[in-house]
Amino acid sequence: NLIQIYYGLNVMVSTAVILAGGKGTRLRPITLTMPKPLAPIGNIPIIAHILNLMKIHNFKKIIVAVNYLGDIIRQYLSEISENYGVEIIVPKIRPLDTADAVRKCSRYIDSDFLVAMGDVLTNINLRDLAIFHEKKGGIASIALIEVESLIEYGAVFIDDNNRVIHFVEKPRSVELYLVNLAYSHISKPPSRFYSNLANTGFYVFNLKILDILDDNPYLMDWGRHVFPHLLESNYKMFGWIADQSYWRDIGRPANYLKANIDLISRKVLPLKPYGVSRSGLWIGNEVEISSGATIIPPVALGNNVIIKENCKVGPYVVLGHNIVLEKDVVIKRSIVMDNSYISEKSTLINSILAKNVNIGSYAKIRGLTVIGEGARVESRSFLPEGTMVKPGEIIKETKIIKVKIE
Repeated sequence: NLIQIYYGLNVMVSTAVILAGGKGTRLRPITLTMPKPLAPIGNIPIIAHILNLMKIHNFKKIIVAVNYLGDIIRQYLSEISENYGVEIIVPKIRPLDTADAVRKCSRYIDSDFLVAMGDVLTNINLRDLAIFHEKKGGIASIALIEVESLIEYGAVFIDDNNRVIHFVEKPRSVELYLVNLAYSHISKPPSRFYSNLANTGFYVFNLKILDILDDNPYLMDWGRHVFPHLLESNYKMFGWIADQSYWRDIGRPANYLKANIDLISRKVLPLKPYGVSRSGLWIGNEVEISSGATIIPPVALGNNVIIKENCKVGPYVVLGHNIVLEKDVVIKRSIVMDNSYISEKSTLINSILAKNVNIGSYAKIRGLTVIGEGARVESRSFLPEGTMVKPGEIIKETKIIKVKIE
């Protein structure tokens, strides 16, 4: 292998574990009926994007740990596994948390391995991360990325040799202040110590981690339990900085919408939306666009999409498969999933619609509204900012629900 020859290495990490068992509570109501790893980004489930990235970077065996709505993920993977040319294993386990998932998959792991979260859109060079791990020889290597705020992420502090010297999971402001204060006496602090380096959820582990997990069954979560334990036990952990990489957690509706927008805007290459690229559009099969309709790129259209007269679609719109837009529909900065129907003169702005949604005529939906699977919004309804519609719910003209989405 050329990678091994170039770096003089004896081992090449080729096994990966995708953690795909979370409930996705922050992305409800979408995830009430759809597991978050199957949430489409550019009309391709996010777990398929992760599989594509692993295939690009030459991983040969991929273990997918599922739990919540796991049978749906298992069925999807059984249908598409032949497309990847790699071994995909979905063990029948019931993990209690992220590290416990790897513990319960250990029988399938026989060498150093990658761990990836199943709800992150990224183009991180996983092979470079693996090579970094092999060169450093630590128990673990964590892919890091600089963010504006660390409040929602794991904060990782490294020295000038990239060794992890402190880890705080989802720190409060006072915790960051105390860490900085504790290290302020150092005459020459590490050059990247004060950078906002966040844990991306992509790790490479030495095989010995499986023994550590087995000997310490109370270690359940990587960020809250395992990494602090490894530091306290003086194991060597290293942080690999994924400079210039794209990375976004899709856990919240705003992030999920932004991930779709970024993918169709070509910000996540080599990952791409479904369909053929044509002048800023991504177009599937059997798409019918009326000559009187206006499409403003970037836009992604799935298979069997019908867009009728005087519709205005875009910019930043993803329409799934089997979508019908009747006359004079306006859609901007929104996602409409498969098998949905939008009646004439309706408006969707900055909104997310799950599968099988029916929107009546003259309806106005805007402001990060999220509509669950199978819901119906009747004619002339107005859904203001922050509306959340449950799966199967019917919104009548006189009914307005406003719910803050965290």
